[in-house]
Amino acid sequence: MKKIFFLFLLLYAHIISSEEIKNPSLEIYFQWILFRTQGRISDEKESSRIFALASPAVFGFKFEKSTEQFRSDLEWYLVTTPNSGTFFLPGRNSYFGILYKGLLWGAGRKSDPEEFPAWSFWKDGVEGLFAETELDRIKIRFDILDLYRGFPLLENQWLKLQGRESFLPKSAREELVSEKDYSLNSQSRYRAGISLTGYKEDRLVYRFRVRYLSLGDWGKFGSDTKESKSESIEGDRDYLVEWRLGLGFLWRYFYISGDLFLSRGIDKTGYHPSRFERSIPISGEALRFDLGFYNTHGKISIFGFLPDREKRSSQGEVLELGFVGMGASPIANPILQQVWGFYPSAWITDQGLEREETNFPGKRPANLLGWKAEGKFSGISTGIHFTYIGFLKEENSSSGLWTISSKNIQNKFLREAGVSISWSPSEDNSAKIELDLGGFESDETTGLKQWYMLFRIVGVWK
Repeated sequence: MKKIFFLFLLLYAHIISSEEIKNPSLEIYFQWILFRTQGRISDEKESSRIFALASPAVFGFKFEKSTEQFRSDLEWYLVTTPNSGTFFLPGRNSYFGILYKGLLWGAGRKSDPEEFPAWSFWKDGVEGLFAETELDRIKIRFDILDLYRGFPLLENQWLKLQGRESFLPKSAREELVSEKDYSLNSQSRYRAGISLTGYKEDRLVYRFRVRYLSLGDWGKFGSDTKESKSESIEGDRDYLVEWRLGLGFLWRYFYISGDLFLSRGIDKTGYHPSRFERSIPISGEALRFDLGFYNTHGKISIFGFLPDREKRSSQGEVLELGFVGMGASPIANPILQQVWGFYPSAWITDQGLEREETNFPGKRPANLLGWKAEGKFSGISTGIHFTYIGFLKEENSSSGLWTISSKNIQNKFLREAGVSISWSPSEDNSAKIELDLGGFESDETTGLKQWYMLFRIVGVWK
């Protein structure tokens, strides 16, 4: 791996010295964020309040250049934190590559193609070595060596890096925050795959992807089996294969898209009499959709995400894991996404395979249904969104089959919403002043309410 990496560096230096740079661009960013959150959690025993304030500064740069033989797209950010001082994060793309025989041979981070509007926060990509075709209507990418770590980005990490424990009530902090969260260090595992994205007459979008992830002993399978509550069980030779098939149609003012996800794999764990082997199979499905209207001034969309749940015995023991997701969280709400660590199913995060049985927002199978609207007029951009999160039942017997029956949904839920307004003097919104207001509330039994205010100033020098 190191030899290959240094080989790319040598080729990079050679090309820079021998090729004339065509249309290079450099952008330097500065952001200042003021974030405040307040809320409360109430139950029969006690009521505790939540209050926290953060004001991180962010510095970043983006550099792009291309020649007939070479391409570079570098983007990095530095985030200030109260504990560790500073933290570096790559942007969506941060790679250099060589164009050879119709392929871009690259090293670094390359993000997956843009998703439809409702799923713009659910980002993923390759971090390592890849090869990608350069055709007009179809792109095929081979992820040769992908060091997967959850695809951390500025948009889904800046608040978490401030220390999520300071934004949580004590009862939730003890249950959800581990020692690894305090370290702010992510881990990675080998992943490989192939993805295809095609376009036909600018109306049809089709996508296919398959990825293999070697989990190894990454992540504790601790809270979703009863026997592991009394002993620490580490995974061993675990793996996950994810399949995705997606279609999208675009008309003059209307679009619709749908994606089917399949998860297959093994999570080895301790012995239990309800299972024949010392392992829990992973066999899950999920469906997501996004439909809406758009024009030059904005768009309105309705979206949903429907995963299956685990297969459980009559006593509630997990016999088979359902859908397991990868990539960043699909939720845009910063406190749900980064503070509470909510994902709508079991998920492979930067800490490995995570699945939580808790009354708090966490890694739990849940249906998402919502809508969002965005508009832009004379440099002013506005947005509003609402999402209903209905948690799937966990305590009773389940076949694990995918279904949309209301009988599988608990009476526990979350409702989250937010509004935003920003002004930018530039058409690309690279420099702007932004104000976001939002929050969420749970059912009365959980008794959780929390809101946030975000004020952001972004400056850019080109």
